[in-house]
Amino acid sequence: MTESLNQAFSNSPRRQKLQIIGSVFMAIVIAAVMLILYLVVSARVVSVGRQLQQAKDEIDQLVYQGVNYRNQIAQLSRFDVMEEKAKEMGFRPPYPGEVFYVPVPGYKLGPETHVEIEQDTRPAVINVNLLEYHQSLFEWIGEQMNNILRPFEGL
Repeated sequence: MTESLNQAFSNSPRRQKLQIIGSVFMAIVIAAVMLILYLVVSARVVSVGRQLQQAKDEIDQLVYQGVNYRNQIAQLSRFDVMEEKAKEMGFRPPYPGEVFYVPVPGYKLGPETHVEIEQDTRPAVINVNLLEYHQSLFEWIGEQMNNILRPFEGL
């Protein structure tokens, strides 16, 4: 009786081969899933990096346009250019007897308002030093496993 039980529950060579083949196939499937996950995460990182690069390019373009506009304003507001445009429009310097100063009752001259515009010459910096961008797939999987197993630590 014990021999028949041993024979019934022992692994036959065919069953052992099937277990080995199944284990190898399962390892291949797990490796393929891990590879696919790694590729998905890598593609996401590349996509976000490209969006970040495009945003930096837009910032650089806007800064360049701002500098160009400031240069144009500086050129157009030079004294000789303004004087020439005023003459083209029919203006002329006043003669001594043509200017009258009229006092306005109730008008008080207050202190002059002086506005200083500080120019920030530092380049715009976008912080991409986030954990999500510097974490490998295996670190991420380990972190997820720790999160899953955390409730069972004291058992």
